[in-house]
Amino acid sequence: MNETAFDEPLFARLKPGLTSFCYRMLGSMDDADDAVQETSIRVWQSWSTFRQDSSFKTWVYRIASNLCLDKLRQSKRRALPVDLFEPAIAIVEPRDTLPDSAWIWPSTDFGGNPEDRLVRRNTLQLCFIALLQTLPPRQLAVLILKDVFEWSSKQIAKPLAMSQR
Repeated sequence: MNETAFDEPLFARLKPGLTSFCYRMLGSMDDADDAVQETSIRVWQSWSTFRQDSSFKTWVYRIASNLCLDKLRQSKRRALPVDLFEPAIAIVEPRDTLPDSAWIWPSTDFGGNPEDRLVRRNTLQLCFIALLQTLPPRQLAVLILKDVFEWSSKQIAKPLAMSQR
């Protein structure tokens, strides 16, 4: 049991990174702001139960991760409006293994041309954003914490309550 008062300045230092994490998880700045606010409320309400088995940051990110995962699960269960039509193009999941010639391979180095490097960087950013929108929620959280925040596997495993393998 933690008998000390809630440390608002400590939470405030985590807020920018937490907002970035929630934004990447939820895909909307409004939803991210709501998630950070809800995380703040939950941290404040649960402060007396914080046992300090892990760091404060890990504990807060666990709360935020669970909150975002719950929001993503709930968003899939929302009722669709009645006037919604079928998408023009159906997205089909590939079921067979594609031949090697169909896989996307790393691009060759475009050399020193700054314009080519900029186009390649923008293309990679767009691909990354598209990937974020298609991953299941827990995989999305792992990818963001690993590749964006550069957390170690051990740091990721704790807030997501996962094994390190």
